[in-house]
Amino acid sequence: MDATTSTTSNNLLAAGLLALSAGACFGVALRSATTPNVVSSLYSSPAAISRPVQVTTAAWPMARQATMQKVHMAAHQLPSEEMSGGNHQPMGYTTRSVATTENNTFGAMLLGCSSIFMVAAYVVRRMFSQKQSEQWALMTATSETKSPAVKTGPIKKVVANVKLAVGDIKLRLYRRKNPESPLYLLPQRNVINSDADVLAVASKFPSKYQELFTGWYTMYKEQTMSGGATEEQIWSVFNRIVDRLILLNKQPYTFKSAHKLMLDPYNYFEFGQEYTRLLVNYNKSYLRNLEKWDDIAQQIQRGDNVILLGNHQSESDAAFIPLLLEVYNKKLGEQVIYVAGDRVVSDPMVQPFSMGRNLFCVHSKKHMDDDPRMSRKEKQQMNRKTLVEMSKAFKAGGQLVWIAPAGGRDRRNAAGEWAPADFDIDAVELMRSLGAKCGRPTHLYPFSMATNAIMPPPDGRATGGEMGEKRITNFTGVALSLGEPYLADGTNWLPEGLELGSAETKQYLSDKVFKVVNKEYDLIKYVMKGFGDGSYVVPNGSQPWKTGTKSPYQIQ
Repeated sequence: MDATTSTTSNNLLAAGLLALSAGACFGVALRSATTPNVVSSLYSSPAAISRPVQVTTAAWPMARQATMQKVHMAAHQLPSEEMSGGNHQPMGYTTRSVATTENNTFGAMLLGCSSIFMVAAYVVRRMFSQKQSEQWALMTATSETKSPAVKTGPIKKVVANVKLAVGDIKLRLYRRKNPESPLYLLPQRNVINSDADVLAVASKFPSKYQELFTGWYTMYKEQTMSGGATEEQIWSVFNRIVDRLILLNKQPYTFKSAHKLMLDPYNYFEFGQEYTRLLVNYNKSYLRNLEKWDDIAQQIQRGDNVILLGNHQSESDAAFIPLLLEVYNKKLGEQVIYVAGDRVVSDPMVQPFSMGRNLFCVHSKKHMDDDPRMSRKEKQQMNRKTLVEMSKAFKAGGQLVWIAPAGGRDRRNAAGEWAPADFDIDAVELMRSLGAKCGRPTHLYPFSMATNAIMPPPDGRATGGEMGEKRITNFTGVALSLGEPYLADGTNWLPEGLELGSAETKQYLSDKVFKVVNKEYDLIKYVMKGFGDGSYVVPNGSQPWKTGTKSPYQIQ
């Protein structure tokens, strides 16, 4: 048993003693929380499940009062109408018999209180201990350097563990009553609203992930608070993260080839935006060549298709187009479809963020053998289904699609610098071919992202079935830029003597787009923390979130 496990056990014992001393009040509270009518009011009401609100224990006081009334009636053998002030006759019990009944009741409640708490603690320990290597491998999230430990008092730890235990009991009761109901549709629950709650949750992870999780949380807290975020905002972010992770680990979500972002009854889109928004230094962030986003909006409105061929730098990249267009053209940013690799939909840590995005799910040929939970044949079959879905979408028109032809995030180059990773020419050709065959004009835009510093990837990539990685966070500026577009049919770029689809043409187009991506990246990368001195101004850069500027071509 390691130190953390020992500490957790001591906390549970201390909580048991606290429960005993609390006596009837705590016992009745837990008892009333597990009554069917209260559980029904918290989880089973269609109205409650139809909106993303926090589930609280607001119903407990009335339930507790009702339960105390029943206990008192049982002790004195009085019907309910007599308790409410009606006339009644003495039941013939002596004072001694009534006192004995009260003492028995009080003793039973004390025993019930401690028993319920210990059962709850046992349930929580079992819940987080089973299949730990599979369920919580996602929690390898930390900074490269150790962050100061999050500290809290023993009483707060006890309260946090009790709250976690009660939450698990309510969730188990809900699942028993609604076995067919998807957990990912549940409204937001109240899991974390203090540092003590974070530690309580982390203590349930396998020991090797506990420090990693608290390190990630501590670094995120330090970085976002340096940008003006409050503790309450940070707790809200991690409350949503932990709540969804618990639910999705109990009942994993399976992505289809084409996934539509989920906004109702739980808003997974805003879930992802909230996490990233606090890390963005908007004073240092820019949209370069803003006028090209107006061109894209007009093209989408005409029914043309737009494909962004770009680099990919951080796990949060799907959030940046919507965040930086939030003021300028909000709906345009929200309708992007992302071509998502295997890790985006299979890493448990990333899944809830991915559920809030429009996705075309594919398995990169570079990483076809990484995750053994699906065979190579199954992954190839899914890729074929995705191609069918993409073809249908392009034929319908008005699509805005983002893809990273490199097949993953950028890594350090030979010089040790972060730079766009080389494009896969077949990926570029695939998108061009789909656009050329759909019967609608399709525009291929070189797209550069300077987002590395906000959540830089590790120098290597995990292989095999292991999911999760170190997660480093920084409060930093970010920037996006667009180059001149190329038509998928080749009319504005194909040289004489070359034919579409030939090996020479594939290489020519891929090189041409990649060159522009690198050029634009070099013009925007210095806004990031660690890349410049903080004073860099992007040429032809705009900050519509500061000026309040809105596009004249709003997407509805």
